[in-house]
Amino acid sequence: MDKMLIETLKKELPKDLLNYEIRIRETDEHYDELAAYGRYSTEAPYGLKHVIPFWIHLLEEGGVNCENFRVEYKRITQKLVALEKKRGRDYREKLFSNLKQFVGGYPGMIDNFVDMEPLEFEIPQSLAIRSSIEILLMELERDYDLTEIKAKVSPLDKEFRSKYLQNVDEILEHYPEAEDPYSPESFWWNHPLKLLKEKQAMQNNS
Repeated sequence: MDKMLIETLKKELPKDLLNYEIRIRETDEHYDELAAYGRYSTEAPYGLKHVIPFWIHLLEEGGVNCENFRVEYKRITQKLVALEKKRGRDYREKLFSNLKQFVGGYPGMIDNFVDMEPLEFEIPQSLAIRSSIEILLMELERDYDLTEIKAKVSPLDKEFRSKYLQNVDEILEHYPEAEDPYSPESFWWNHPLKLLKEKQAMQNNS
């Protein structure tokens, strides 16, 4: 990774760790207000739970000593474990319900993708929903048999990727922030520059 990106990530990670801790506290304090959409998202802590280790790995690959980051991440994650124990099965069921809700709305999201104005608002919202699906799949696979849900997501991903590829120039024009160098490669929707290269290669070979 580019040295400047590493330095930026190193600077921002303490803020992300703080945000991780805040999300856990707010999830507990506003438990009765949790919803798939809204101010207090049911899965709010889990995006950072799963992405921060990836960021730490990127920093370590860049030669940064991350021992303090790892200690802090472990400390905060124990707070999430305590929250899960406190709220019990009900919280996991809320997360699973969110996952089913997001997946149920995925076809409509694809239909509207790059078709609803203003694009600078529609695009990030759609990408966030797809990321939420991925995070919840990662989080809930230890509790539920997700075979059926994954079977639904797979063909929808192909449809989404096809439409994304077709409109990637417009996506980057209206929302260049779609390209997230700190996002895992498996979150392909956060890497439109890669899709743009793929589209250009296809056009050159046609």
